Amino acid sequence: MVLASFDFVSPPDLVATTTAFLGGEIFLDPASSSDANVVVQATRFFDWKDNGLKQEWKAKNIYLYPPRDIALGSEQPKSSKLFEKSKYFKKSNQRVWLETAYKKWIKKEFDEGIVFITSTEVALIVTQKLNIDLPMCVLKEHPRLLKDTKEFEPVLNSKVFGFVFYMPSVSNWEQRVQDFHRLYSDLGRVYV
Repeated sequence: MVLASFDFVSPPDLVATTTAFLGGEIFLDPASSSDANVVVQATRFFDWKDNGLKQEWKAKNIYLYPPRDIALGSEQPKSSKLFEKSKYFKKSNQRVWLETAYKKWIKKEFDEGIVFITSTEVALIVTQKLNIDLPMCVLKEHPRLLKDTKEFEPVLNSKVFGFVFYMPSVSNWEQRVQDFHRLYSDLGRVYV
């Protein structure tokens, strides 16, 4: 997977809320690094060498903050169109990872998951095109992202918005969606 010279790490306040929401433990972070896992503290994680897109995500729960670059050609989903008049546009990693997470959740590779997206286009437009309709929290403030380095330097002047999607547990889903609404309402506006 192609990565920028550095990637970003999730805001600690979001990770704290997510850890509490998931019962005190994040079992899998499929797109992480050893440095990022110092913040996330997932029981298991895949780094860029493991390529979480090609792994099984068997876990009780997942937390995912996808990388921010464009996915490699080999990681691009195949076009479903038989004939195309225009060039095939490459998809962002955030879109590819969100689609993958959604498919793996549908196939029950994990019970429930939180996906943090900073691409407004993916969060608001692509999800509609793909008919991905999940509970979502729109963060009320720009997320305080950190650089994925040992020093965790803050990303300055970040203008991205934050969107948190919840893939609910099939068992007790109504209660879990209410829990999501209650906990994440402190971070922003929740839509269920």
